[in-house]
Amino acid sequence: MSETIWFNRLNDYYSDKVGIEIRNQEELIDREIVLIEKSGLGQLAPVEAWTALGTNQQLAYATHGIFRYFGKFPPPIATYMISQYTSENDLVIDPMCGSGTTALEAGILKRRCVVNDLNPLSVLLSRVKTTKIDESLLVDKLEYFKSHYQPMSLEEYGFVPVALKDPDHWFLKETSDSLRGIKYLIEQEKNADLKDFLNVIFAATIRRVSRATTQQGRLFLDVATASEDAFPTFEKRYEIGMKGLAELPEMSDIEYYNVDLKDLNAFDHEGKAKLVILHPPYFNSYKYSSVNSLEMGWLGYDRNQYNKKEVKEFFKVGKPEKYERYVEDMSLALSNALNMLVPDGLLGLMIGDTIMKGEYIQVIKSLMEKLDLNQYEISKVAIRVPKYTEATWVASQRRNANNIGITLSDYIILIRKK
Repeated sequence: MSETIWFNRLNDYYSDKVGIEIRNQEELIDREIVLIEKSGLGQLAPVEAWTALGTNQQLAYATHGIFRYFGKFPPPIATYMISQYTSENDLVIDPMCGSGTTALEAGILKRRCVVNDLNPLSVLLSRVKTTKIDESLLVDKLEYFKSHYQPMSLEEYGFVPVALKDPDHWFLKETSDSLRGIKYLIEQEKNADLKDFLNVIFAATIRRVSRATTQQGRLFLDVATASEDAFPTFEKRYEIGMKGLAELPEMSDIEYYNVDLKDLNAFDHEGKAKLVILHPPYFNSYKYSSVNSLEMGWLGYDRNQYNKKEVKEFFKVGKPEKYERYVEDMSLALSNALNMLVPDGLLGLMIGDTIMKGEYIQVIKSLMEKLDLNQYEISKVAIRVPKYTEATWVASQRRNANNIGITLSDYIILIRKK
């Protein structure tokens, strides 16, 4: 029997426009049954269908909308898993935290949380989205920026985006001068939390004023979108971020790490978590250090230090046999994540299959076959069914003529430690 959960039932903080619909195996429609059959996952555990409820605008509550992150983990799914499988003060770990969805939802729901990501931009986002700052301080700082901002040439302030090939290809000269003027003011800030906030707002501005399209993750030129003066966009994003921080309730304890999950010794939280949430890059996806290369470059991060360590995604390679390398990488990351669970703890893995050259690749099933079933059991498989126009992997990468998501979907695999 289907169930719809509106999250104001869990906490008055939520709007009744945000929730999740859950349908059991008997309620799957024909298209979903076909997808489950193609994936081979129906043989592993009972199947459900999960649909996150809420438009993009509704899901941008609190600080979720502070930065547009492509391939974002849906807040309702994080909220459901945290509230369903943990209690207050339990520890939740997200070792590939991406945009910080898990950190924010765990903090709101009064769970202790540890988040990690190889990419320092992700760690910065997670920290800013979960750190309250006095509103009067934010108001005063915006007024200071409005009265002191001025564009700065390269001769006046010699900052050049780090590890960004041909910045003039992506930015008008006037835009670069404008961004340098903003960055100069940010670098003068002494308050660490406020400086982090300013950097995230700066990052949220960069793509919007560049010559790159804002409509998809990969970088393509869209010259018409470029803005010579970046400050009006910065000011608008600042006001959005300030409003989001004002909506934050008191948060629980959150720890932030910036290490490679595939390195077992780098992230020592063995046997500590009641719930681990893992949302990795998908096979035939794109590198997030490339997707966010404009932002990383202007923030001063050298993405070349990170992209070789990312999970091998083989975007555009077009060779189905390469999925074995991806599964090998992901198997190591998954094994390390599972080690973080307490006995009877649960890991929620959100991941997708792919089609290459007309061939359906059972990436997830191949990964699941590497599980040690003496230690772990697959307790549930949930097919994620997108609603509205949310920027899902299905909608952005998996088109078949006019039918979006007909041939593929992504899944949440629930794995329990025995």
